[in-house]
Amino acid sequence: MHQTGCVEQLDTGPIQAADGIRDPEFRALLERMGQRFAAQEEEQPPALPAPQRRLPVFPHAARPVVNAMARSALFACVQGKDRQILDNVLLATVAGVEIRFTGRQWNQDDHDLLMQLVHMAAPISLGEYVPLSGYAVLRALGRDAGGTQYQALREDVRRLVTGTVSLRHSTQKVEYMGSLVEDAVHDERRHHWLIRLSPILLTLYSPSAYTLVDWEQRRQLRGKDLARWLHLYLATHAVPFPVKVATLKHLSGSRASALRTFRQQLRSALAELRTVGALVTWEIDANDVLYVDRGTAVTESQRQHITRHSQRLL
Repeated sequence: MHQTGCVEQLDTGPIQAADGIRDPEFRALLERMGQRFAAQEEEQPPALPAPQRRLPVFPHAARPVVNAMARSALFACVQGKDRQILDNVLLATVAGVEIRFTGRQWNQDDHDLLMQLVHMAAPISLGEYVPLSGYAVLRALGRDAGGTQYQALREDVRRLVTGTVSLRHSTQKVEYMGSLVEDAVHDERRHHWLIRLSPILLTLYSPSAYTLVDWEQRRQLRGKDLARWLHLYLATHAVPFPVKVATLKHLSGSRASALRTFRQQLRSALAELRTVGALVTWEIDANDVLYVDRGTAVTESQRQHITRHSQRLL
């Protein structure tokens, strides 16, 4: 993976003390975390003691995605205006995985936010509140930082907090049930956040359950729903196997009215992925099956997995 930094350095100065906040406990938390907010906005990792239960350390140029989520319609390639209200709905997934969702439908913008929150929260123990600067989150996502964007971020966090997921691997007989972001506190004057990820989120980030994706590529695809979904889907396969176009339409949660319409959108999305370097070549054959060559887009960990698997076959 290309390891150059993907978020510009931000020189915003230290955030002042949290005066004027009525809740004494929240005020005390913000005051203690003031320097950590400033470090985030300057893209400096906070100096924290090693927690007992925390996520893996992720490189700055990458973001983690849970494989089962990326290969499903949990974060569908739909626009915000097309979101639906779902109640324990069984979503499209690959074989061996069952995902149900309750809440206002998530899309690729929500997936980007989740990946960024997980990345920023990694140094702190799961179940503890993570101090976050709204400005730093927006800039990391490639968004502007104005009144409208801060309001949109508030609604995005609300969706992640209120949505609940049931994710079950049939072979492992293990099911995750609950929210991904447990709760949040928002200082509306300064756009500061205290966000708490689910204490059991670690079960979704075992070494073989997640993939690191190139964040700069991801930022370049902002606003391109199908390209972003496909970006994660392909990244979670060391060697993408041939897949039917109809299957991709189903898994991505596309609202395309006809398969031929989706096929046109898919061709455009694949061209965009090639432009940002996420794949080398692609082809849809006469049987409507997609073949993809990621080339050097394969990560080193995936390359080692391929080598180990090949040695077992000898």
